[in-house]
Amino acid sequence: MDKIRQAQLSMAVKTKDQLDYFAKNTLSFSNYIFLNPSVQAMVTNDEPQLRDQVLKTLLPLMVTGESIQSLILYPFPKSDSAVQPFVITHTGIAGAISFAQFQKTKYFERYNASPEHMLWDLIHPSDHVLTGDYHYKLALIKPYKNYYNYEQSGLIVVGMDADRLSHTLFHESDDAVQFIMNDNGIILAATDLSWIGKSITQLPVFPQSVNIEGAAPSRAFTQLKETDELIVSDSISELTGWHTVVIQDRSKLLAELEHIGSVTLTIMLIVGFFSIVLFWIIARFITNPMKRLMQSMRALQNGDFSQRVEFTGYDEIGRLGHLYNKMVGRIKLLIDDVYASSLKQREAELKALQSQINPHFLYNTLNMINWSAMQKNDQEISEMVVSLSQVFRLSLNSGNDEVELEQEIELVRHYLFLQKKRYPQRLHFEIEVASHLLRYRLPKLLLQPLVENAILHAIEPSEGPVNIHLSAYTENEWIIFEVTDNGPGIPEAQLAELKSGRTTFSPAGLLNNTRSGMALLNIKERLALFYDRSQFDIESKMGIGTRVQIRIYQGGKANGA
Repeated sequence: MDKIRQAQLSMAVKTKDQLDYFAKNTLSFSNYIFLNPSVQAMVTNDEPQLRDQVLKTLLPLMVTGESIQSLILYPFPKSDSAVQPFVITHTGIAGAISFAQFQKTKYFERYNASPEHMLWDLIHPSDHVLTGDYHYKLALIKPYKNYYNYEQSGLIVVGMDADRLSHTLFHESDDAVQFIMNDNGIILAATDLSWIGKSITQLPVFPQSVNIEGAAPSRAFTQLKETDELIVSDSISELTGWHTVVIQDRSKLLAELEHIGSVTLTIMLIVGFFSIVLFWIIARFITNPMKRLMQSMRALQNGDFSQRVEFTGYDEIGRLGHLYNKMVGRIKLLIDDVYASSLKQREAELKALQSQINPHFLYNTLNMINWSAMQKNDQEISEMVVSLSQVFRLSLNSGNDEVELEQEIELVRHYLFLQKKRYPQRLHFEIEVASHLLRYRLPKLLLQPLVENAILHAIEPSEGPVNIHLSAYTENEWIIFEVTDNGPGIPEAQLAELKSGRTTFSPAGLLNNTRSGMALLNIKERLALFYDRSQFDIESKMGIGTRVQIRIYQGGKANGA
């Protein structure tokens, strides 16, 4: 019912919008008449030839227009002599009552009472405003002014045929009744053309349970919307103030729903009956072999590994029995191998323990080498040993998976220091880190592999000097780590494979190991595991260089936090 109400309200709003469209066309037509110099001259001079000129100008507009069917222009008399109104319809010249007679009508009275001196009203054919016209007219009555001094020089009445407008706005429907009414409860347009001009209290839409005898139209309309037997939607035009109303009979809608429910229940009962019979037949073919299989499994559970089942056929149950027999035989073989395998595993674990190197032994050994170099005044070897020791210490990080950015940068500095000793003339590097990021925690060994890749892929394949730049900064809500070099670059095909993870990068065929690709893949996987939102991107151009960028969203918490 809620969906029906929404659809009904949409229908009312759509009709209201169409009505507003026609009303705006009428206003535009009246403004055109006001701005037309020929019409202004006719109202001022009232010469016959000017009337013919205006007729030739306006008649094509009215014939081709879809909404305006009549126009009455009453020029104000400039003397005691009466001035004939200018009257035209979409069929040609017509006649109308004089201005003096029009002043005696209820329409002129309501026009004078309107606060804006502009009136939207329904003109009845019984009032004979238009001679020989038997259509109800939705009319716009407004003053006509002289555009030189903006003083009122006449009155215009622009009309739309109510029955023609009804055919345009409404479409025949067995389920819904539609009409348009004004604030006085007078029907202006309707799906049933016989309702036009009547009061809402005269319409055959009220249920017997609603008593509207002697009620005002506004009260009767309120009672109509409150009744439970009907669904009523109302949309009010801001331009004309008219109500667009859509009414549907609730009982007809519910009767259709009850019919759908009965058919659905019948189908469910029939399907349910045949399903039970079908399931019982299928169960006869499935449960008996399954019972035998379960009995064999219970015996297997008690330690009888000689169990076997024999199923005929090659359906799912037959294949299951065949696989079960193979599983039992395999388990028997595995049990025989368990003891020997466990002994071999213990022996391997013992050898692994014996082969482990105590990190403290490594630190002490490097420390001893450092003191030996210092005693011999070999400052370069001492610095290299200290850097190598710091690389080991920072890489191990006491077994922790997270480090502060300051520690990771320190590890990169020591690593680059050692590489600088290897390539003193060819390697140049810069490190720029925003000070507020030094305490930011990130997975260890996140930046060092990127620097190592830059050295492997930029320095080793090239002959000239290479600059490596490492930076860490923030951009909006993202933390960005960036490693760039001016090496030979990566070919497009290999760059695409590297981004997709299908293969590893080997510049110019010189590198056959997979360490580079594995390191980048490892970084991608750790970013995905550690952060809710992160990005890893590689950009490279041949002969220009390569840039690797890691972007981490500051608003998201790390997965491992």
